[in-house]
Amino acid sequence: MFGMDKKKLQLMPHDVSWKDDFLSESERIKSAVHDSSIRIEHIGSTSIPNVYAKPILDLAILCGGNGLEPVITALRELGYEYRGQFDDKIGHFYAVLDKGDIRLVQAHIYTEATDDWNLKLKFRNVLSQNAELSKEYNDYKLELAKRVSSKGEYAKIKDKWVDKFILKVFER
Repeated sequence: MFGMDKKKLQLMPHDVSWKDDFLSESERIKSAVHDSSIRIEHIGSTSIPNVYAKPILDLAILCGGNGLEPVITALRELGYEYRGQFDDKIGHFYAVLDKGDIRLVQAHIYTEATDDWNLKLKFRNVLSQNAELSKEYNDYKLELAKRVSSKGEYAKIKDKWVDKFILKVFER
């Protein structure tokens, strides 16, 4: 099972069971939403083979034809904490599933297939298929994790690096 103490930074080698965890959680959400047009994608490092990851399942949920409210309602019924709009991104919302101090799932919820939605999928797809880029990404993450003292600092520095790294991803 996936999950990580919210107060600690932990990177683990890729675990093939993360795919099964995704499929299970995806089905759980789809069953609760009752909208066959909803789309759920496995994103983040747990979706990329051979890359170390925080053992937290990252989901990208594209709301179906019934919109955002049924998704929010279903996630809350499943124990998620709905956090509202993500940063300042229009049409991008966020929810988390915790068990005590353990973060299990982070869900990015989109009302439409925005550039950010498409970027997350392309990033996953290219790194899953390109060993050279996935190794560069993995090496950076591991080195960064040795130098930082907190999850927040790790995420902030990594996100800035990823913004530049994405240019390489789009060249592919």
